[in-house]
Amino acid sequence: MEYSELVRSIGKWLSETYRAFHRTPELDRHLPQTKARIEAVAAEIGVPLRECAGGLVAFLPGGGGAGIVLRADMDALPVTEATGLPWSSQIPGQMHACGHDAHVTMALGALKLLKGRKLPGPLTVCFQPAEETTGGAKPMIDAGAAGRAGMAFALHVAPWLDVGIVGAASGAVLASSDTFSVTISGRGGHGASPHLAVDPVVAACRAVDALQTVVSRTSRPSDGVVVTVGSFHAGSAGNVIPEDARFDGIIRTLSRDGRVRAKEAVRRVAEYTANSCGASAAVSFVESYPAVINDPRAVQLVQAVARRCGVQSVTPPEPSMTCDDFAYFCQALPSCYAHLGCRHPGETDAAGLHSSRFRLDESCLPLGTALLCELAAAGAPCE
Repeated sequence: MEYSELVRSIGKWLSETYRAFHRTPELDRHLPQTKARIEAVAAEIGVPLRECAGGLVAFLPGGGGAGIVLRADMDALPVTEATGLPWSSQIPGQMHACGHDAHVTMALGALKLLKGRKLPGPLTVCFQPAEETTGGAKPMIDAGAAGRAGMAFALHVAPWLDVGIVGAASGAVLASSDTFSVTISGRGGHGASPHLAVDPVVAACRAVDALQTVVSRTSRPSDGVVVTVGSFHAGSAGNVIPEDARFDGIIRTLSRDGRVRAKEAVRRVAEYTANSCGASAAVSFVESYPAVINDPRAVQLVQAVARRCGVQSVTPPEPSMTCDDFAYFCQALPSCYAHLGCRHPGETDAAGLHSSRFRLDESCLPLGTALLCELAAAGAPCE
């Protein structure tokens, strides 16, 4: 019997489990209730768990084939829920506004259906913390969570796709993420005597304006680059030219080369613009997640098993400039990050991810669970 049939027997269980997680969203790595509930469900199913770098790992044995890894992120967001649902968040100022409660539920549902079944290779499920903050994937991978698996997969709910549609494509699907900070140093003075000062505010404003050319004039169209300045601070009084001005921003790119070029361009533009005004610039970067780059073989497996799950279509999504630390699984293994439609068909004003009004159509849960089961049942193809 196909898993699209088997999953019907746990439809009520999936909804109840999802709602329980939704009521108790927790942030970052502080996930005591979330982890306790996962442990309780795993014990009920009869699947052992082990702690790993702040997360939890479940393991089901299989045959001699290459195993697969399923990633389910656990953390929520510092958002005050405004859905009005009976199962709304019970923790003030915190909400599962990105669907991680659904990801955990579907992973547990897959374990429930797969327990005791013969698999071609072992199945590892990584319940990961801190996707929304500093990243929990890399510490888990470094600690051996992925084992000797042959492929890795992650499903992420997508309120821009109807239930029944899966988005999957080869290549870059999510961007890398870096932040930058620029401090322009000049010479302070009286606002009435600007000729005696070196105004860092003017230099910083020119630099912010000049940075708008980084994408259009220094990046290839295929790089997929976004440079945004979101913070600007200078001075404390209207009649005083300050000593320095600071602005901060982000860089998002879809290619490794584009990431390097964009950072070089930001540094060059900031320094040259400051120098042209008689000031100086100190530029610093903080690297975050790399781009999520799907492997064609893993995407093909998703496309193949989707047909057995009642998926209406698998569509190639437009690359997004958002980010996810599943990227580290993509660097370690052939991987596929796929979007699972969670919008009620016909709905025209569905709230997006990270919105206080985000809600999903729970009929996506059986479909996603069946898809995860079929991936495990298929196993990673041999080279």
